Amino acid sequence: MKLIYILIAIIILYTICYYIFPSELSILQTNIDNFNFSLLSKRQPIVISDYIHEPEKVIDSWFKYNFINKIDDDNDNNDWKHNNYKYLFINANKDVEVIIYKAQITKVNPTSNDKIIIIKLEKNQSLIIPFKWKYYISNDCELWGVDDLITSSFGKFF
Repeated sequence: MKLIYILIAIIILYTICYYIFPSELSILQTNIDNFNFSLLSKRQPIVISDYIHEPEKVIDSWFKYNFINKIDDDNDNNDWKHNNYKYLFINANKDVEVIIYKAQITKVNPTSNDKIIIIKLEKNQSLIIPFKWKYYISNDCELWGVDDLITSSFGKFF
C-alpha cells in the first residue's frame, strides 16, 4: 500500500513540474542536423531554420514515443490560443508571422505589460512552442500537438 502512495506522490510532483516555467525568455534556433532534444527541456520556443517539406517524417522520428495529433485549427478566427500540448509543432505553408508570449497559467490574452514575440517563418520553416505558451498565427500553418502521458491526461484541464 505504501508503494501506491509513493507512486502517486511521484506522479503528482512530476505533474507539478510541468507548471514551473523559466523566468528568462529566449528564442532558440537550430537546424534539423543539429537538433538536440535537450533544447526541449529548456521550455523555450525553438525555431527550426531548415525548410521542412515533409514535416510528418520529422515529427514521427523525433517524437515517436509521444502521442501525436494533427490539429485542424481555424487560424482565421483572430483568437489567441493556449498551447495545452507538451509541444506544439508548427510548419508554415507560406510565409507567416507567429506571435507568442510566455507561459502563464491564469490568462490567455496578453496585456501591455507582457513581452510578446513576433517570429517570422518562411514557407516550410517550423517552430516548436512549449506547454502553456500562448500563440497567434496570422496565416495558414500545419499544426501538430505532441503529448506525453501527463499532458494528454491532465494538461487539457488546467
